[in-house]
Amino acid sequence: MQQPHETGEAFPIRDWLIIVIVAALIVCWGLLNFALVRDPPRTWHFGALPDAPSESVYSTEKAPQSAAPPRQTPMLPEAQPKKPTGGAP
Repeated sequence: MQQPHETGEAFPIRDWLIIVIVAALIVCWGLLNFALVRDPPRTWHFGALPDAPSESVYSTEKAPQSAAPPRQTPMLPEAQPKKPTGGAP
């Protein structure tokens, strides 16, 4: 069997062509998915959830009644309020 350096052709153009075609197919598949699959609008808004131990339903003492706690993070500009479904929260 002849070695590549003996035939004078170390890297056949056909092998590189196959590699370039496979790479181009992968890139085209990714671009097609990027173009066709869109991000849905963000619709979550759960508000501030109580996590203090005295606010638990299993607590032995009543939680103090106070104003709503301040938001820890600002709302996203494109966020929309969640639509009520009538089921369990």
